Amino acid sequence: MALQCLYRGSASDLAAAIAGGGFAERLADRFNEVFWEMPDPREVESWANSIPTVVGLLVDAGLDDVQVLLELKAPITDIRMDMVLVGSYPETDLMSVVVVENKQWRWIQPDGEMVRLSKNGAPHLHPANQTWGYLQVLRGYVSMLVDEKICGIVNLHNAPAHLVHAARPVARKQEETQEPENPVPRWVAMYGAGEHRQEFRDTLLRRLSGERAAEHADTLLQAPVRLAEGLMTRVAACVRGRQVFPLLDEQREAYDYVRHLVAKSKQSGGKEIVAIVGGPGTGKSVIALELLGTLCRQKVHAVHATGSRSFTRTLWKYAGLPSKERGAFTYFNTFTDATPDDIEVLIADEAHRIRETSRDRTDENDMREPPPQIDELIHAARVPVFLLDDHQIVRRGEVGSLDLIRAKARELGYGLREITLRHQFRSGGSPEYVDWVDRLLMLAPPQGRPVWRPLDDFSLYVAPTPLAMEKYLKARAAEERKVRIAAGFCWKWNKPNDDGTLPDDVTIDEWRRPWNSKAEEYLGDIPPSPLWATDPAGVNQVGCVYSAQGFEYDYAGVIIGKDLVWRNEWQTERRHNKDRDQINAEDFSTVVRNTYRVLATRGMRGAVLYAHDEATNQLLIDLGVPLLDQHGVPVTST
Repeated sequence: MALQCLYRGSASDLAAAIAGGGFAERLADRFNEVFWEMPDPREVESWANSIPTVVGLLVDAGLDDVQVLLELKAPITDIRMDMVLVGSYPETDLMSVVVVENKQWRWIQPDGEMVRLSKNGAPHLHPANQTWGYLQVLRGYVSMLVDEKICGIVNLHNAPAHLVHAARPVARKQEETQEPENPVPRWVAMYGAGEHRQEFRDTLLRRLSGERAAEHADTLLQAPVRLAEGLMTRVAACVRGRQVFPLLDEQREAYDYVRHLVAKSKQSGGKEIVAIVGGPGTGKSVIALELLGTLCRQKVHAVHATGSRSFTRTLWKYAGLPSKERGAFTYFNTFTDATPDDIEVLIADEAHRIRETSRDRTDENDMREPPPQIDELIHAARVPVFLLDDHQIVRRGEVGSLDLIRAKARELGYGLREITLRHQFRSGGSPEYVDWVDRLLMLAPPQGRPVWRPLDDFSLYVAPTPLAMEKYLKARAAEERKVRIAAGFCWKWNKPNDDGTLPDDVTIDEWRRPWNSKAEEYLGDIPPSPLWATDPAGVNQVGCVYSAQGFEYDYAGVIIGKDLVWRNEWQTERRHNKDRDQINAEDFSTVVRNTYRVLATRGMRGAVLYAHDEATNQLLIDLGVPLLDQHGVPVTST
């Protein structure tokens, strides 16, 4: 895995290409060639208007040989950085890297740690914080970069200098970290129009020379990228120590906006709901845990809640919290008797798992209508935050959706801020895989036949048998990768045997394996269901959607049961499903397809699919998914 960019050339080469005309259009053609789609017209406009303002300064400063990387893909994600300038640090042989974020804004005003783009506009992510995130991810995942020789610049070439000056980040106390001040002002500069252009030029001269620039650019683009760690491996540091995950673009905007509301709620009695929406791997739980950690360190009463026993119990374990402190991680159904606004911030993670109500009617003569669970969650906190994915409702009674939150906000008279997470941090940072799964399962418009096109950073295979899948995954486990096999709920889930072993419930021909344990505690080395996805011994059992949802592992094996089969279109078969909640779901077809979407999108680096139905497995092969042989080895095409 290495860094990739859309264009690479010296400043003088780029200046000549721009002078020749049509450069932005040629870059758009290159974008279409690489990403199989045309770029947003606003992005093409930015290329045409912003890039020349930086290239002109480089050439004017005599930095003709400095290498310019356009649209450099950040490590571990599909986010692209506008411009990365590479050269030597003046009077040294060390590589120097300057990340430039271009903004065409003509007006800017600070609002706490955020900015407004018009006097009555909503707060937006501060571009200095956005650029700081890029520096963090480069430092964190490209180990060869030296801290002192990398910095960021926000290029606001259309904005008046006095407005940009007022919006520049200033030194301020960082909440209970090892650093006495916020690091952003030290590493990120902002320049507007007018007199700021000379300051920008002078900064480039202080940070860059053209010596060995081409060599350094080669080294950077060929540098190994450190693999991303799973969420649970760093949750303790996140919750108890300091920020450990780089928050990029919409992630950082969501994080900053919630903190903005916390400060605002202390000054006024108004309430605003925040809905953070994103698909698998967009970082919803990272935002949730970073928010919880930061707010708790600031002595803000914040609580993290989910509707998942597996996710919450795993957080208890990996956060390393004593029992008396576990109240920071709780469940949606614990707020039935909460005093209104008793909590400052309620972070409702996996909010698609919100139920119709928290109360089960035990007395059939009690005709009272129990309150909706969504109402209880909203009333419990001054700042309610919901993180969700509409395509992860997988059982009867789950009603969490963006439409529900919108309706409740209107009904209760509260404001609502919606933030959509667009970028992918799982699946090798490739959104193409998740998009393909959505189109395959017809959870998104198909846009033609969903043919699979292999990706550089994510491997996908179809197995002829579950044994071949298992052999492939065992080979990855031997490379110290975390692997799991999960399946649709098409086999009975029996209790443990009397001797403490698990029955081989999942049977396909001669292949037999147990479901994850039903027990609440360990059975010898066998983990309980909530810890199946994270305990190393979980590799020996087959997981289901309830033990896999919310988690991630390096490689995901997915067994598609006969409750979903292809017969020139998707057909769902209730008779093959053994889960009462799913069988009795009103929209069984959507629930089943959502289930397989969840299972198929757990892998960070790869996935193997196997359909129990022969015609369905053949569909995957016909769509171009590479095939494994009986030994779990990829079949090479001839």
